[in-house]
Amino acid sequence: MQPLELGTLADVLGATSPRRGGGPVRRVIVDSRRCGPGDLFVALPGQHTDGHRFVQAALDAGAVAAIVQADYAGTGRSLLRVADPLSALQQLAAWVRRTSLRTVVAITGSNGKTIVKDALLRLMAGQRVYGNPGSHNSQLGVPLAVLGAPAGVDVAIFEAGASAPGEMARLAQILQPDHGAITNIGLAHIAGFGDRAITAREKLGLFKESRGWLVLPPDEPLLEPYLAGLSVRVVRRGRAPLPILVGQRDDGEGARLVVRFDNGDEHAVRIGTRSQPLIEDLMVAAGMAWQLGVPADAIMAGMEGFSPGPTRMEVWRAPEGVTLINDAYSADPMSVQAALRSATVGASAGGRRIFVFGGMRELGGREAAEHALVGEIARNQGFDRLVLLQQPALAHTATAFGEDRVTWVPSADAVREVIRSLASPGDVILIKGPRRDGLQDAARALWESMAPKRLIVDLAAIRENIARFRRLVGADVRILAMLKAWAYGTELARVARDLQAAGVNWIGVSAADEGAMLRRAGVHLPILVTLLDRGEVDKVIRYRLTPAVYSHAIADALIAAADRSGAIIDVHLHVDTGMGRLGVQPEDIAALARVVRDARGLRATGLMTHFSSADDPGADPYSHAQQAAFDASIAAVEAEGLTDLLKHAAASSAAARFSSAHYDMIRVGLAMYGVPPSLAAAAALPLQPALALVGRITHVTTFRRGQKIGYSGTYIVAEDALRAGVVGMGYNDGVPWRLSNRGHAMIRGQRVRFLGRISMDSLVVDLSDHPDVGIGEDVLLFGSHDGAHLPIEEVAALAGTIPYEVMVKVDSRRVQRLFVGD
Repeated sequence: MQPLELGTLADVLGATSPRRGGGPVRRVIVDSRRCGPGDLFVALPGQHTDGHRFVQAALDAGAVAAIVQADYAGTGRSLLRVADPLSALQQLAAWVRRTSLRTVVAITGSNGKTIVKDALLRLMAGQRVYGNPGSHNSQLGVPLAVLGAPAGVDVAIFEAGASAPGEMARLAQILQPDHGAITNIGLAHIAGFGDRAITAREKLGLFKESRGWLVLPPDEPLLEPYLAGLSVRVVRRGRAPLPILVGQRDDGEGARLVVRFDNGDEHAVRIGTRSQPLIEDLMVAAGMAWQLGVPADAIMAGMEGFSPGPTRMEVWRAPEGVTLINDAYSADPMSVQAALRSATVGASAGGRRIFVFGGMRELGGREAAEHALVGEIARNQGFDRLVLLQQPALAHTATAFGEDRVTWVPSADAVREVIRSLASPGDVILIKGPRRDGLQDAARALWESMAPKRLIVDLAAIRENIARFRRLVGADVRILAMLKAWAYGTELARVARDLQAAGVNWIGVSAADEGAMLRRAGVHLPILVTLLDRGEVDKVIRYRLTPAVYSHAIADALIAAADRSGAIIDVHLHVDTGMGRLGVQPEDIAALARVVRDARGLRATGLMTHFSSADDPGADPYSHAQQAAFDASIAAVEAEGLTDLLKHAAASSAAARFSSAHYDMIRVGLAMYGVPPSLAAAAALPLQPALALVGRITHVTTFRRGQKIGYSGTYIVAEDALRAGVVGMGYNDGVPWRLSNRGHAMIRGQRVRFLGRISMDSLVVDLSDHPDVGIGEDVLLFGSHDGAHLPIEEVAALAGTIPYEVMVKVDSRRVQRLFVGD
């Protein structure tokens, strides 16, 4: 949101507050652990804790002010006292919506809201569009999403969910949507609403004041009685003027679709799912994009390759051939039925289908019938076995399915061992249940046990490292998260979406293709492309990317593309102050500035450089000379009339060590993963490790004196007997070959040495001091895991390389990515 002065904030809320000092509010935070300079902390009472306990911690972390209840006992000039902090948060969000957001599109319904929203963001990737992060659609999530919207977006898209009468009316006051869609009217939260008719009335209440259009299901009689009172124009999915699905054919793990637009044109596209509910959600998004004026070719380009993201159903395929479908996020009849249909798509011809079910809540008096229906659908969809938590309502599921094919488990904790004993290669396992029943944790534990090779990425640690940089540089300095090399080999879209939700200001990538992927994944932040190829200039325009202009040739290519399209391209000028890589020389920056200034289709919005040796204290004189050259370049560019540029020079090391080099923005790369660029940088700003490369013991043996281990027999056993373990990971998985005979791993927090040469697929470790370690034991190759820590920088140094190279060489086809802390 736009920076907000405390006085204005107090006026909006009618709160008692100091009208001076403290600086402007730039973000609104409800978790004190994520507070930093420029933040406003809202102390919310909760069932398990009270945010008022953490007010002082938030202020100590740099928060400008805190919204508290009027009777809060604490004192201070930075407290805004209100009757109800949640209501104040909602009131502030409604004000921001009225004053800052041009067009708001709202999506509600019993299921599919997040999929539709994410798909719509993908189809509108070339426009200035924002969508709420994740599935933030509640009384708390919606106002936070509104307050997180960046300034200047043309269209803001929000989900809205409610579980009881009256809640949707409050969300309508916040969102005041111009347009929208209702995905369906199901039985989610039926206990709160009473029946589906009331659910329909509440959902439509979101659009009571809307004056645009509203996409509705093709046939839903429960909505009809309430339509007469609306001013919105109703359009139906599957009917003109919306795009219509006229052809569908399964194609491997995806489907080929034929879509007809209301001008009669038909387009074919291949998507990455065969799930009918997901295809229906995709068509809702296509209809909304069409109503918003997105051309047909852009819609079809966005649909190409579509598959659902990890925000809901996650599909994990273990190397041993088992597919695990984790949908333990919600459990109402419609979502359960959709999950059952989707799971049948992934089953191989010889594999079985196993359904782990935790039951459904909020069904009022419908428990017996709805749980029985789940058993019947599972049987009809060809599931071979049910694994049910011991709950009374699930007896109806077991009876309808067939009790002889049901395995009962006492709790979610017992699911892992039961599935491990049941699953075989080719099987598909669907896990479905309420978020709070523990099945989500059980699914992750099961996946971890099934994936012997995994790179564990701790998203919470990444967010904490970004927060540390935020506290270091202050509220006025922006943060660009550099995610080149597909986020250093982790997972570009997943990490970028999490960083976007965490409040970074920019994303940086190397190539336009990386930026295009992020736009299709729903990233709305400005994206800097540092190494644009002249052949990719059209992607800059289509996906609204900001390229660094590092040569006159790139400037010429961009000018030509802008002239062809009539677009205006924002660019950052790049000056080489001593890196010796990209950028024009300082004596040429004024000439480049004139070229960009005089070009009709280019708009200079930034100026950048890059330090070559900021990690090395011995090279500080050179770094200071680079900074002086950059300051001179700033003056030269401003003399050409290009002012108010976003100036940035410091990557992680310079940001940590040189406060004078922060300028308007810093760029944080590998340091966000807790990997310091150098000891000097680590001393200046300690970080939290966020990565772990983990393998597993696959074989244990005993070698005798004189035996040779590994290729070329480079290790000869000197002991009478040496107990050793084979780890099923090698240099093809990212373990540096140069660690042969000299590297270490960790087992149970203790170091074990490498024996012999590292092979393509395996390595051998010394288990002499670990007589009880056996097959299946986890082995840490680098990072932090289960209380053990083996620094990646130590591993890299021993291998004669740098942490960057170690990370990006972890093979993404063989080593599963496991994200925790989300």
